[in-house]
Amino acid sequence: MSVTVEQEAYEMPADNKKVMLKIEEVHLHSCGVFSNVYRGNLREPYDKKVAIKKTWPEKGERNFEFIFLTGRERSKHKNVIQMIFAFSHNYDTKVCESYVFDYMPNTLAEVIRQKLTDIDIRLYTWQMFSGLKYLDEHKVVHRDLKPVNILVDHTTAYLKISDFGSAKIVVKGKANNFYQVTRFYRPPELLMKALEYDSTVDVWSAGCIVAEMIRKHVVFPGRDSAHQLKLYCRCFGSPTDAEIRAMKAEERLDPELWKFAKGAGLQRLVIEATPEQLQFMKRILVYSPDKRLRGKQLLQDEFFRPLFKSGAVRHNNQKISEVITAADYKRACENEDPQAGRLAQLSKCSARDQGIPICEKSNSYENIVVRRSTLIPKEQRMAREIRSKEDNSKEGSIDERKLTSSEDRKSEYEAKRKRSTEFTAAKKSDPNNNNTKKSVMKSVFRQPE
Repeated sequence: MSVTVEQEAYEMPADNKKVMLKIEEVHLHSCGVFSNVYRGNLREPYDKKVAIKKTWPEKGERNFEFIFLTGRERSKHKNVIQMIFAFSHNYDTKVCESYVFDYMPNTLAEVIRQKLTDIDIRLYTWQMFSGLKYLDEHKVVHRDLKPVNILVDHTTAYLKISDFGSAKIVVKGKANNFYQVTRFYRPPELLMKALEYDSTVDVWSAGCIVAEMIRKHVVFPGRDSAHQLKLYCRCFGSPTDAEIRAMKAEERLDPELWKFAKGAGLQRLVIEATPEQLQFMKRILVYSPDKRLRGKQLLQDEFFRPLFKSGAVRHNNQKISEVITAADYKRACENEDPQAGRLAQLSKCSARDQGIPICEKSNSYENIVVRRSTLIPKEQRMAREIRSKEDNSKEGSIDERKLTSSEDRKSEYEAKRKRSTEFTAAKKSDPNNNNTKKSVMKSVFRQPE
């Protein structure tokens, strides 16, 4: 079902300017734990395809993701997502906030499954690292960079980094939560429980994504944290004492991993890679964080020379200069933005109750699908607590209750599997006894001790 929405909204980042939106053919695009996403065609104040993220924040809740996406105290960057409008409504005792973004039809995860040309791999890689350089200038660490969180329009080859739910301003010398980044893209220092890190964790994740674009499949599919680190050691060899110190690891390397004195090499995993691609990835995927190729040095690397040859085009004859303009390249090769520190200052201020002011409701889109969340309230609160992990922790300290390790999760999984096995066995032994079945079902869904 699709509808036309006429809605008063605030233009971002100048949230004091009201506009009237008219969005046609609005319909549900996807559902998530914390929000639903719709898409439609913006007709007023101008024509554009848009996505609308509909959320139900708790009263007084305002996290860094919201502050960042509004674009306040920072310049725009074409490779980083930013909301363009926002509006909110009261529903009983709840407030619904809706954020409007440029619509991007694909994720990089979807595009990777296609046969990407060498030019497209370089083009997406350059844009991804251009966005990361911008984040680094603003002291922002994404902490969950992966293909599904990178939006692309494969027709035009535009790329934007999205989903800043795990992002934060990282302060040098301050402890952070090591249980971050989806496992397949998690850097070795976080696997070894480093509490002090910076934007180089995103650089490692980006290197894994480049390898995945070439291979068309996840390159390091670890079963758990220990196995993930083992995969790295098999490929790159075990880290030296100097590299472990550089990673500021809090956990000692498992003695079993010292046997990988010399790794098999990245070429054994990404056999499709050309020698040039291998050399490029080897300068990114290195254990010592400060030695990972990044920033303007990476964006000026010889690897990207084919993109900037006169008349360079994609497979569909689209000019590369239409995607990466001369102004984009100049900006990428400049030093840090002198105003970059303003965002960090804003994030230190109290952001409670600084939501989008209530807008006049002309007609809304709640009839598209009546759904406030994919979770029941208790589960929703628990999910929010996990999502915002350590943002309110004291400087230099970590709340141990929030550092849920992979071993803890594994133990919980094993307990659930055991109860499931008991249920199956009971069902086979007494298939007609409903009381037994109910009793075992209660056991299966009992919370682990």
